[in-house]
Amino acid sequence: MRQNETGIPQAGVGVRGGRGLHTFRSLKDMLLRGWDRGPGHEHGHGHEHGGIWERQPSLELYHELTVAYATHKIRRVLDDGHEQVDEVRLRSYNGQLVGPTLEVRPGDTLRVLLRNQLPFKEELVGDHPHVGPHGANVTNLHFHGMHVSPAGNSDNVLLAIGPNQELEYEVKIPEDHPAGTHWYHAHKHGAVSIQLGSGMAGPLIVRGDIDQLEGIREARERIIVLQQIPYGRVTDPYDNTRQANMVEEFSQLFEITWQRDLVPQGRRVTLNGEILPTFRMRPGEVERWRFIHAGIHFPFRLRLVREGGNPATESIPYYLIAMDGITTGRLDRVDVTEMHPGYREDVLVHAVGRDGRPLARGTYLLVDEVEQNPGARVLARVVVEGPPKMMRLPRPEALAALAPFEPIGDEELTSTTPQEARFEVQIVKPPPAPEFRFLLNGKEFSPHDPPRQLTLGAVEEWVVSSVGAAEFFPGHPFHIHTNPFQLQDAQGRAIWKDTIFVPVGQQVRLRTRYRRYIGQFMLHCHIVTHEDEGMMQLLEIVPPRQDAGGTPGGGSGSHH
Repeated sequence: MRQNETGIPQAGVGVRGGRGLHTFRSLKDMLLRGWDRGPGHEHGHGHEHGGIWERQPSLELYHELTVAYATHKIRRVLDDGHEQVDEVRLRSYNGQLVGPTLEVRPGDTLRVLLRNQLPFKEELVGDHPHVGPHGANVTNLHFHGMHVSPAGNSDNVLLAIGPNQELEYEVKIPEDHPAGTHWYHAHKHGAVSIQLGSGMAGPLIVRGDIDQLEGIREARERIIVLQQIPYGRVTDPYDNTRQANMVEEFSQLFEITWQRDLVPQGRRVTLNGEILPTFRMRPGEVERWRFIHAGIHFPFRLRLVREGGNPATESIPYYLIAMDGITTGRLDRVDVTEMHPGYREDVLVHAVGRDGRPLARGTYLLVDEVEQNPGARVLARVVVEGPPKMMRLPRPEALAALAPFEPIGDEELTSTTPQEARFEVQIVKPPPAPEFRFLLNGKEFSPHDPPRQLTLGAVEEWVVSSVGAAEFFPGHPFHIHTNPFQLQDAQGRAIWKDTIFVPVGQQVRLRTRYRRYIGQFMLHCHIVTHEDEGMMQLLEIVPPRQDAGGTPGGGSGSHH
């Protein structure tokens, strides 16, 4: 199994084309070895906007993910600056702390054989009638951010694969799917947080037009998966005579546990499974960093700054080009990027100073300004060294042609009544040992409730809000499967995402198109303990009624 430059394993790939089954270590390896995806290359239109890129014939890509316990070595940083290596036993994909990188192109079919080799233990496989942690050894897959079918054995989070069972997922990627940064992770209700908190996630990259753009194709790429692994010494559930570093208790996953107990013990955010990795660049070089927030609770506020420098005056700007796997069509120079759970952001890091000259050789730091513990703010070191390598950024007008979606104007809306999603936290028991209820539109999730129905082809506005317990939970990341949504940023510009943080006491207006796919999928808070405890709702896109009278979209159904 090959590894990319950031240390994330590349999954093995089998490719079925017109000449039979061909096996390669990775899609990149396949292309380097001359497999041309079929006879002849065509130039075709990439996305809705008509951006031009070299389209290659579709492939069927085969991967295997085995879920089993694995032992990992994770470093932690002690108060005196020394480091200690902990052996940690976690539920994992293919024995790795981060799942392998999957790469696809529009038009491909992604087949993933998911094998569950977790132990059978009755109390870890049982179902649950309502909410709360349950079924920790039952799993499935969600292809987060992908515009693919939510039904059958595609991106269907209602599936449940128990111990010693397996299922082959078949995900057909549409020909017009935008290129971008996505990810996959476990999504079995009741076990999402304990599995994601164990590291059961990996990158899913859709290759396409933006990758071939001048100023991007020459840049070295780093996929950076940020995770919060809240392991601790607990009683081994399979041998109650021993203690082990594991993620087994729901209380380990809470925000307060990470902040109050684990960070002071030296726990740190991992980047591709590593604590404090070092990246190396040359002065003047451009790199493309694909950030994926695969953590379980706290956001990140990321800044690049010279070691020992003043962040207010000596931060190194970089350039935001995509959010949640969707090209913005802009080259936005930023000093910080804010990421909540589920977010992805693609940035171009240019090793030049504010004066445009190559950065001075030395060490720079990727810091998280959200972290309150000063000793835990540094996430990675960036060493600038070697001879200058002056590289150019892409032209803004070239990026503008790659924005995949047209804005949704008032005239396109098919309903005058917005859909509503209201996150609410109720305090059931006050401090010092508070207890909470996590609600969506006043209810805890129940698998027995009928889904909120939406109509295929409709274009609707949503009003999303957060209320309650602001002193404990400042807000909630709203995530919806299958179709991305449009909102306005602080400058009044239309942006597209699939996850957005909604602070308590505020509301956000979104617009979305229900395109192509029918079936059931989820809306939920992406702080996954909140999701497991009920802050989720089942949705269903259904065909228009046959008596809709020819009205485009036909409007949507019930507004639960």
